[in-house]
Amino acid sequence: MKLALAAFAAAAATGAALPATAAKAAAAVAPPVFGACAHVTRAEWAGRERTFAMMREAGLGWVRSDFDWRAVQKEPDGPFDWSRYDEIVDGAALHGIRVLPIVGSPPKWARPVTEHPDGWRAFVRAFAEHYAGRIEAAEIWNEENLPSFWPNPDPAAYAETLRIAAGEIRAAAPGMRIVLGGLAGGRPHEFVEALYAAGAAPHFDAMAFHPYSWPNPPDVPLAAQIRELRAIMARHGDGGKPIWITEHGWPTHRASIPARDMLAAGLRLAAPERAVWHVAYADAHGDAAAGRAVAAEIEKALPAGSTAESCGGADFARRLDAGEFDAVVYPFTEDFPLDTFEAVARFVERGGVLVDFGGCPMYYPYEGDALVERLPGGGLAREAAWRRLGIEVLFPSKANGLAGVERVFATDEAVAAGMNRDPNGLACRRFFGRGPLREGDELVPLATAGNAVGACVIRRREGGALVLAGCGGDKGGLTERQQADYLLRSAEIAAREGVEAYFIFEFRAPETDPYYSEHHFGIVNDDFSPKEAWRALRERASEGRR
Repeated sequence: MKLALAAFAAAAATGAALPATAAKAAAAVAPPVFGACAHVTRAEWAGRERTFAMMREAGLGWVRSDFDWRAVQKEPDGPFDWSRYDEIVDGAALHGIRVLPIVGSPPKWARPVTEHPDGWRAFVRAFAEHYAGRIEAAEIWNEENLPSFWPNPDPAAYAETLRIAAGEIRAAAPGMRIVLGGLAGGRPHEFVEALYAAGAAPHFDAMAFHPYSWPNPPDVPLAAQIRELRAIMARHGDGGKPIWITEHGWPTHRASIPARDMLAAGLRLAAPERAVWHVAYADAHGDAAAGRAVAAEIEKALPAGSTAESCGGADFARRLDAGEFDAVVYPFTEDFPLDTFEAVARFVERGGVLVDFGGCPMYYPYEGDALVERLPGGGLAREAAWRRLGIEVLFPSKANGLAGVERVFATDEAVAAGMNRDPNGLACRRFFGRGPLREGDELVPLATAGNAVGACVIRRREGGALVLAGCGGDKGGLTERQQADYLLRSAEIAAREGVEAYFIFEFRAPETDPYYSEHHFGIVNDDFSPKEAWRALRERASEGRR
């Protein structure tokens, strides 16, 4: 597969077909489109030339960027000014880079676009006429299944908007391929089904989606997500169309704990008599620098005189058994270190406190960077962990009355213990039941919505406690090494699954806020200094050229 990805990068950068030997080695999996998203038409305009040069050097042959209607037409029926976008298309071409425009973003006077079909038609017609023969593919909108990009997402309304665009593009630029607006989420099944029901099939040439899975590695979900999407397409007689991934990536932002107040309140309720804590952060992936950063954030939530440190592996288990810690904090993700779980379970049974926030507790068991879902004797590791600790995880459904519950709110007891009461509540995806509780156990809700418990403390009869939350955690950033590894593995998986195009999100990181994930997806820093991912791509591209 190393050869396959190298050939993938080289073919993408040059626009050439794969060499026969490389194609054979890649089992016909290497896509012709390999690129990155870059805001060169917006905030990164001034650095566009350097962006194109560094993209080319890294073997990225395409750039995906916004072509905003609002930027080219300032008033109804006014002229179209394409000069800014011409500089992008021409400047990219000088570096051997092709442009995938995201066609959309109407001006205020043309919103919602569904109520201004004539204006939309005129804009797309002008776009197609102007760029016929210069742009090979156009993506119509971005993440139209999210309210932030399409208020009140409506598959039928988008299908009509797509139909108009397709008609104009095929009339004015018949060689330009039409890419469905990249759908948010790895499993946008319901929206895709509704698009087909609305008759969208004839109006696009490639399906697109954004299967983000961070902070988790790509191995488990990505292949399944691609296959599931292709199966839906096939069911609607559309299985021959290619799939494009027009955004995918992992951020490297600094670790933070937005639910620090809930962590502090949970510990206080778990052991009211304890004034000082010695806490271990159980690093699931064995990255010392990242672990230390998370531990430092945890320490800020603890009472004065308390400490927190990152531990992992055999030494962690030994120190737990030796009674060196009062509490263990699992990663603020859905991961947990399987190799030390037995030691953690013994720790809780002896009176220790385990904290697990950030989604579904103990869902992805890891040993180092390897996901190990099943135990050697059979059975899912996550379910064995839940049984051992007496945890009941509830997924939203109509059967349990949790369907539609999306936010939970701090309880009076949690507020009295120091948790902030946010009137907007906390987004919540997983809930907790009382099924495994034994006589003498006590469940103290921290955040609820009716009967739904989104965060709680479970005080055990024999001693020890659990502080659990399906909300309020932080996914946390990856190290540069992990980002590089995951991106290369993702590109290989996409190629192996026959995905025709793969775009990294994103090329350059704005880095305005060190704790905000959206500002750190880039594979180069804001000052263009390269991250490890850029170096790894350059190395692979060099291998493909040799």
